[in-house]
Amino acid sequence: MEVPGVRSVTIGRVLSATLLAVVLTVLAAGCGSDSSDELNGITRVPPAKTENVALPDESPESKGKTVALKGEDGGLMLVYFGYTSCPDVCPTSMADLRLALADLDPEQRERVQVSMVTVDPKRDSGKVLNGYLGHFFNQGEYHSLRTEQPGKLARAEKAFGASHELGKPDAEGEYDVSHTAQIYAVDDRGVVQVEWPFQTDPELISQDLKNLLENNSNPDA
Repeated sequence: MEVPGVRSVTIGRVLSATLLAVVLTVLAAGCGSDSSDELNGITRVPPAKTENVALPDESPESKGKTVALKGEDGGLMLVYFGYTSCPDVCPTSMADLRLALADLDPEQRERVQVSMVTVDPKRDSGKVLNGYLGHFFNQGEYHSLRTEQPGKLARAEKAFGASHELGKPDAEGEYDVSHTAQIYAVDDRGVVQVEWPFQTDPELISQDLKNLLENNSNPDA
């Protein structure tokens, strides 16, 4: 759906960025080994770390409270950088993630949080972001992360190796929005255990989640 004032990056550009990430990861893997070799997604060597990254959460439960970008004890946080006006890549990624999470049992599902960080806070108010995520997940299952401070957003992206760019507005005020389209799985130590490129099969994501949860510490321990 075309949204006035916004044009999304093309899928081709997203796939080009994803291919680069895969190539870099393969090269890094040749220099060492990792216990997550059996995972379907991309594992970096060394892994990205986000333990010192936090952003305001606009979800109804948090109401602006700052949330660390890492899983709760024994759990995982799935982090995605995107924007609600995205016509293709973002809704596809969220729909795939919803399917992957539906394959978890109730105990596993309770240990997984979903966090979307908007890269277009000018248009994505907290209300807009909550409404968008509410189409894919139940209330209480997601964090709507939003900051109007470019420096905070840039630091969060840097920790994950992500990026975005807002194009120059044209005469009608429309502009391109390009962004990294990975989904990142962060454990309770703030370590990115795996990331999934755009259009990864939801079944493969689900397999990775089950694997990580099984090998992570017991949330009640």
